[in-house]
Amino acid sequence: MRIHRLTLEAIGPFPGRHTIDFDELSAGGLFLLEGPTGAGKTTLIDAVVFALYGTMSGDSSDDRLHSDHAEPRVEPFVELVFSTGAGTFRVWRSPKFTRPKRRGDGVTVQNARAKLWRLVDAHDDGVAVSAHVQEVGDELGRIVVLDRAQFTQTVVLPQGQFASFLHARPEDRRAVLQEVFGTEIYDRLQQRLAEMAREVRSGVDGAARDVGSAAEAVVAAASTGATDQVDASPGPGRRTDDQGTDDPAAELRAAAAELDAPRLRALCDAARERWEARDADAARTRAGAEADEAAARERMDAARDLAARLTRRGALLEAERALYADAEAVRAAAGRLDLARRAAPVAPLLAAHQRAADRRSHAAAAREQAVVAAAAHDLEGVDGPEALRRAHDEATTTLGGLDPLVTVEDELPARSRALARAEAQAREATARTAELAATVDARPARREAIEEEIGHYRDAGTARERALAERRGAQEILHAARNADDAQTPVEIARADLTRAADDARTALDAEHDVRRRWVAGMAGVLAERLSPGRPCAVCGGTDHPAPARPTDEHATDEDVAGATAAREAADARLAQAQARLTGLTERLAALRDTAGGLTVERAQERVAAAEKQLEAAEAAVVRHAELAQSLTDHDAETTRLAAQLADARTTDATRAERIAEQSRRLAEDEKRCAAARGPAASVTERATQVRARARAARTLLEATTEAHDAALAMQDADERLTAALAEAELEDASVLRAALLDETEARALAERVEAHRAEVARVAAGLREPGIVELTGAEEPAAAAARERHEAARAALTRAAGAASETALRCRQVRAATDRLLAAVDAHARSHRRAAPVLRTAALATAGEGNTLDTTLATYVLLRRFEDVVAAANDRLTAMSDGRYALERIDEREGGQRSRKAGLGLRVRDHVTETPRDPHTLSGGETFYVSLCLALGLADVVRSEAGGIELGTLFVDEGFGSLDPETLDAVMKELGRLREGGRAVGVVSHVSEMKDRIPERVSVRRHPSGASTLALRH
Repeated sequence: MRIHRLTLEAIGPFPGRHTIDFDELSAGGLFLLEGPTGAGKTTLIDAVVFALYGTMSGDSSDDRLHSDHAEPRVEPFVELVFSTGAGTFRVWRSPKFTRPKRRGDGVTVQNARAKLWRLVDAHDDGVAVSAHVQEVGDELGRIVVLDRAQFTQTVVLPQGQFASFLHARPEDRRAVLQEVFGTEIYDRLQQRLAEMAREVRSGVDGAARDVGSAAEAVVAAASTGATDQVDASPGPGRRTDDQGTDDPAAELRAAAAELDAPRLRALCDAARERWEARDADAARTRAGAEADEAAARERMDAARDLAARLTRRGALLEAERALYADAEAVRAAAGRLDLARRAAPVAPLLAAHQRAADRRSHAAAAREQAVVAAAAHDLEGVDGPEALRRAHDEATTTLGGLDPLVTVEDELPARSRALARAEAQAREATARTAELAATVDARPARREAIEEEIGHYRDAGTARERALAERRGAQEILHAARNADDAQTPVEIARADLTRAADDARTALDAEHDVRRRWVAGMAGVLAERLSPGRPCAVCGGTDHPAPARPTDEHATDEDVAGATAAREAADARLAQAQARLTGLTERLAALRDTAGGLTVERAQERVAAAEKQLEAAEAAVVRHAELAQSLTDHDAETTRLAAQLADARTTDATRAERIAEQSRRLAEDEKRCAAARGPAASVTERATQVRARARAARTLLEATTEAHDAALAMQDADERLTAALAEAELEDASVLRAALLDETEARALAERVEAHRAEVARVAAGLREPGIVELTGAEEPAAAAARERHEAARAALTRAAGAASETALRCRQVRAATDRLLAAVDAHARSHRRAAPVLRTAALATAGEGNTLDTTLATYVLLRRFEDVVAAANDRLTAMSDGRYALERIDEREGGQRSRKAGLGLRVRDHVTETPRDPHTLSGGETFYVSLCLALGLADVVRSEAGGIELGTLFVDEGFGSLDPETLDAVMKELGRLREGGRAVGVVSHVSEMKDRIPERVSVRRHPSGASTLALRH
């Protein structure tokens, strides 16, 4: 991750807006944030953390974000441009703060806000991603990957937390390293292998169960019937009982339980052979019955065929007589159809002739009406198409010149009234301009009075800072005093809980001792129950058991012992928890009382009340100063606005006068044009209406004359075409044509009747000529009843034989399918066992199971190797910084000698002067600083070299250099200078003056006498 640019306003001690371009500042790889203690250096790092996570770094309170030195209405914000492997982004955040209400008096709380953009580069405007605080937080969590605690351990190392990674517990180091190196895939792989092991183990067990189920299916299939068994005689490997009869079902079950594949195959083959032999015998019996039934059926079919042919011959003769009787009516219908077919093509011409006659009549009536209408508009002598067309064109041309003047004439009264109103408004505007000029001339005197009053409140900000500090201290004491009172009751409750837990633990221990005593006392009876005649005793080895012991009523079982042990362990755990809770509450109570300084809640409240009164007076002075300053600003702004308004008013007055003169001139011109155009008419509108009516009458008469001529020609053509069509169809006239026409339903009915008669005649004739009919005389007698009885007897015999054969074949198929399923289940079990072996082996290695000699899971092993690389990279710099004295070592225990649940992520320091290991907590302040710095830089080196890891391109170090001696400081600065070779940048935060001589690129923070700060950049 690399930080490019930071902008802030009204944040902490910075009331103004400041921008830091880290790309320019860190061009040399190293830059300094310097200034006096408390000036605001750490606030810049807090601003970076707040922009990314919405909260401050370290233990800082978010209340210190909003600057007390800024104007109350100025919104505090932080804007950060940064880049990661996911791209370049710009985030803007504003914390929750209190501001004056925009309307009325008092204040209101402005909630926190946030925005996020994705950029093409660090100076691009970008594309908006979100403008909601929750969504921005979620997106930044995905982009930055590290949470706030991990970020402050690897990228931003705030004051007081620089050594947190060095002193972190192994579990916390594991979380940081896992996020930084992106090794979650190994955790997921480890979990997936464990799941696969459970799956394949379940598969093997399921395959074994399938073998047992398939064996039961074979037993059920091969034992169907009252007298059937799995097999008829002993086969290879068959066991028999003491009476000499075999038990194939038990043998099959035993072989399945033992998963004995060869024995299962032999038993399955024997069962199939027996049922296949039975199936062959039943099939031969059924074949003989089928032959007898076929012969009987053939004789019965011959008798039935003779009877059917005699019946068909009688029906055909009856149909022939009926067709002869209907022949004359069918011939008449065929003649009527022929006449209708000749008339059908001529019918459309008859309809067209009627339409032409109707058109001619309508056209003549329309022309007579048009002649009457034309006479009313001076068109009596105008006749013929050409004369009418000229009259229409002349009227249309005249109308084109009148239409625009109709609109002009309608608007003349409104325009005259508008001109009068404009002249009156011009006179009023001139008077207002004179009043505004007088107001502008009187404003300088008021400004001098405001400036004089502001001078009385110059020191209000400093007094407010002192009052705020006093109130914060009083509130902290009051908070601690109240918490101390509240904490007293939980301490008493915890002490009582500890007493009860101790009593419960003693009771559980006594109960466990009693159960174990009863369990030992009853062991003889338990062992005696397992004895049987001839079986050796587990204690003495003898086979005679003359007087075995008997269980007593007080005997305790293994379950009783386990339950008592679990109860005792649970009571011990509760006792430990109660002890830890009491210790924690007691320590917290002591700390609260120390913070309260021995004051009671009442005394602390009095102190807070006094501080509140002092702050109230100071804030009133600050508010009055701000009000006066705002009044001066508002006064100047209003003066500027009024002066601009006066200039605009004078310009507007001149423009308005010119516009009124132009409107008066145009109005006079349009009145003259309208008077000339209306002529003798009362208005232009009336003149236009007369001309439009003459044009319409001429056009209507022209169209009616043309239509009457066209209708006469169409009627003549229709007469000629109808006469020719009647002659061609051999029809006398139109009346004969109308009589010959048939509608579609009548024609279809006649055609269907003629066609049906012809088809029936052909069918009957063909039937009488059929070979099986033509040779019959009608005197034949079929013997169908006797043939049917013989066939019924043969079919009953076939049914019995087929039923027996089907039953045998079904049982044979069942045995064959069941044995096939059993053998398939045996093969599946073998394959499942072979497939499961490598998965179980791999899962055991990845999850620290059997065969893993390191007793370390895969995910932990990967982190161990990465952590070793971090320690090695840190030691490269630590050797130079400590002059060869110190080196970091990875250990499997926690710092302090306790065993870690996550082995391998512990740290200790090797002191080569004494060759003894040291706990990191025993290092001095300066030693802790440069050892932690080496560890942080080593982590950045390894992450940078790891493909897919998080790029740590920017690192901030807040304080710690003042604890180094000159020689060590030289070594530390030399190592930091090497960072520029890798393209990284380190920001050093320090107030030590010597650092300014060593680092030329810096941000200088300076405090004003008012308490506010500003900053300057030096590249």
